[in-house]
Amino acid sequence: MKKQEENIKFYETNYDIIGQWFLRPTDKMVLGDMANRVCRFCGKAKPYVTFKKFAHAIPELLGNKSIENAYECDTCNEEFGKGIENDLGNWSKPMRTLIRIRGKTGVPTLKKGGDKPGWRIEYDQTKLNITSYENDPIFEMDEEKKLVTFKLRRDPYTPVAVLKAFMKIGLTLLPDKEVGNFSGLMAWVREKDHSKLYLSQCPVIYTFRPGPMPNDLIVACVLRRRQNITGFPYAFIVLGYGNEVFQVPLPSDNHDGQISGQSIMMLPFPVPGHPDSAFYGEPMCDILNWMDNQVKKGDIATIQMGYESSVPVELPHASQDGQSMA
Repeated sequence: MKKQEENIKFYETNYDIIGQWFLRPTDKMVLGDMANRVCRFCGKAKPYVTFKKFAHAIPELLGNKSIENAYECDTCNEEFGKGIENDLGNWSKPMRTLIRIRGKTGVPTLKKGGDKPGWRIEYDQTKLNITSYENDPIFEMDEEKKLVTFKLRRDPYTPVAVLKAFMKIGLTLLPDKEVGNFSGLMAWVREKDHSKLYLSQCPVIYTFRPGPMPNDLIVACVLRRRQNITGFPYAFIVLGYGNEVFQVPLPSDNHDGQISGQSIMMLPFPVPGHPDSAFYGEPMCDILNWMDNQVKKGDIATIQMGYESSVPVELPHASQDGQSMA
């Protein structure tokens, strides 16, 4: 609790929240001026580009059914969707399935590729159904601790593209008056050649909140350093959905030059955990490094989940056939 209070004080002292959203599927809003549409990312307007498609301010794959924007043209929208947002989807898919985040077509199904039958995890509106095979196991069960550990292979992704996808969300949510401070970042996020450097390092603070959390709520906020403060990054986006919260820097050409190359100590943005934290535990933080520009294939996501049961849990029998677990 004392640690949380320190974090709250740090951000109250050094940062202002310049945008904040609590989004559920029934909430509907559009950012920007529908009558005067200029693309924030490429700078073009009609007739050079069109604005016929719905442009989600936060990708729909993360559960966003609520917030759209009027300043992303169809060309940029399509390029982001096929590019960096696809990388974000591939990286985040295992966790999104296990915590039941509904994308465009519902909770994504995880399955082994190929023609032969393989492991499969899918949601049937009431529970997760898991099929596994002895010669290709994807989970281990600890009955004593009531823990299930999944080891799930991610689809191919490029780490720096995942970073760009989160930054693109932040750039989309920025107030109009702040956009000019991020011209370099805007160009880098649009750059398709991920080997071109803009940053030497960019640690992302990741917080996992244990316990059952709402799977239909997205929380986002944009933080900006106060005018009289120096020595800390100019801006961040904090984005939370399900059990996960990501705190991603938004480097500014105009305001971050004085801290370039310096070692900076940042505290995680304070986020609430489960109401019954005494039972489920406190939020856990880690640092993610997504500066690698090489495609990752066969990357394994290790995810641990607890379960409650008033009856003995029956482990699947050793067999070459599919083993099911609900």
